[in-house]
Amino acid sequence: MTSEIDDLIERFVSGAETSIEAANAIEFALDDAFPEDDYVQQTVEMLAMYSPIGGDFLFDTAEIRQRLAETAKYLRDH
Repeated sequence: MTSEIDDLIERFVSGAETSIEAANAIEFALDDAFPEDDYVQQTVEMLAMYSPIGGDFLFDTAEIRQRLAETAKYLRDH
């Protein structure tokens, strides 16, 4: 995982930056860096459906923070 992606994910997971713009930056960085990785692409899809307050067919901040923490661990382990 690149340090840029790691920094973006850490800021989101820590709660420092949970805006839609931050999620979009992570989405594009992950998609660009890992286009063939199915797990990462599932994370990309979740980020595309992010809304801080959630909603029908949308993921809220808590769900995305959890997924990004899991994705960071996945990337460190692979």
